Amino acid sequence: MSFPVSAVAAPQVLGCEDHSPTTAKWLKLLVLKCKDESGREYNWEYVERVTKYRETDGVAVFARVVAKDQPDRLLVIAQWRAPLDTFVLELPAGIIEKGETIEQVAVRELQEETGYTGVLERVTPEAPNDQGLTNSCLNFGFATVDAAAPENANPQPSPELGETLQVLLLPIKGLAGTLLQLKAQHSWAIDSRLLAFALGLDYAASISSNPASSN
Repeated sequence: MSFPVSAVAAPQVLGCEDHSPTTAKWLKLLVLKCKDESGREYNWEYVERVTKYRETDGVAVFARVVAKDQPDRLLVIAQWRAPLDTFVLELPAGIIEKGETIEQVAVRELQEETGYTGVLERVTPEAPNDQGLTNSCLNFGFATVDAAAPENANPQPSPELGETLQVLLLPIKGLAGTLLQLKAQHSWAIDSRLLAFALGLDYAASISSNPASSN
């Protein structure tokens, strides 16, 4: 299916300057010099990861935990994030390093950050993280975790230095409400991607139960 769109000329990038502080280890501050179709020039500041070497930067994993006689649950971590000075409810995720595939990183980060081992079913194309601020992109992986598998009998996360987190198993049904409840109870934040996923589940369920409302 094709969708007609208007032809809009993209601005021209005239150059790029590096304004990174000499002490920066993980991020670069860059300034693009741009010119729009009418000839107006302007600057655009953005951040790039020093580790970026390909079109995508990392992988986040939607890991569905299945167990006999229990509703499906989603593996979520509450990780302390320094810029916000609070815990953030988010998906297990990690950076892709040179020599690694997207699939390898998805499986590795799921195990490191949650202690669980899952079967990766598919990954998505890369998607921008915060396109007004950075060129960082992320792939999403979808995995299934068998709670009865021997390797998942006693899951133990292995966080790296700088990672302070706890693992949560949240029911997929009513996920958005559960996330908002945790936010209210603990003054935590919710990652926008996880919240969008949860709200999308609610929206899909509401349309499915009342098809006329979607017309």
